[in-house]
Amino acid sequence: MEGYLTIGEMAELHGISRQTLLYYDKIDLFKPEYVGENGYRYYSPYQIPFLREICFLKEVGIRLEDIRNHVQKRDLTNAISLLREHKAFVDREINKLIKTRQYIQQRLDIYTDVVHSKSEVNKPTIKYFPERKVLFFPFDKPISKQQLHLGVMKSWELLFNHGMLPAKGWGTIIPSDNLSTDRLFSGAGVFVNIPLKNVCKDRTIVLPEGYYACMYKYGMPYDEEHLYRLVRWIETLGYKIVGDVVDECLLDTTFYQSNSDVDFCYLQIPVEKS
Repeated sequence: MEGYLTIGEMAELHGISRQTLLYYDKIDLFKPEYVGENGYRYYSPYQIPFLREICFLKEVGIRLEDIRNHVQKRDLTNAISLLREHKAFVDREINKLIKTRQYIQQRLDIYTDVVHSKSEVNKPTIKYFPERKVLFFPFDKPISKQQLHLGVMKSWELLFNHGMLPAKGWGTIIPSDNLSTDRLFSGAGVFVNIPLKNVCKDRTIVLPEGYYACMYKYGMPYDEEHLYRLVRWIETLGYKIVGDVVDECLLDTTFYQSNSDVDFCYLQIPVEKS
């Protein structure tokens, strides 16, 4: 038909497929101006601006149902409202993606640190740490692998409830006052690093900034040998312990096929020169 565009021409002009235009026709979003007796669809050049706008709105992510409702009662007020609502949705999605990217980077930081630290296993050193906020759950029963898992899941649930993911690692805190007693794990418990600046007031404690005597190890928190080895090293250097023991898990047993009894951990004890 002279002056009209075929479905193929209309599709090519807008960079979409014939099947897309057939679907738009089916859902009453964009229909041809004329359908011949042979079923061929023809579009008027005056329909181009409408399809052009539909393509734009779809490309920015607006749902076809919302586009259809908008096109049926299109005016400037409705156009502004539609775009503002979608912009607010996009802003929320961007914030989610930014947080997701942070979670991924935090987990990557842990794993890449392990790659560079495996040659340093059982070698004590002194390292500075900034202030860290963690969630802390004391053990309900004597320390064991089961109590560790249960404590971790309690803290993860609390993070989930605050809209956060446990991407920054977990571990055990042991009161330093217990180091010279026979009840080492009294008051000990599981901690999980808070991954974002949002603060969960419930169960939150602060690991103070400062210098820590540190040592990578293979073992569980209830294996006391590595802990007391680091304590003896601190004493030989003439340092004094000024805070609780942090035993941070970097790789759990899911990484090991041959030995599922130990984690790869990072012992940290805050110290000062005597």
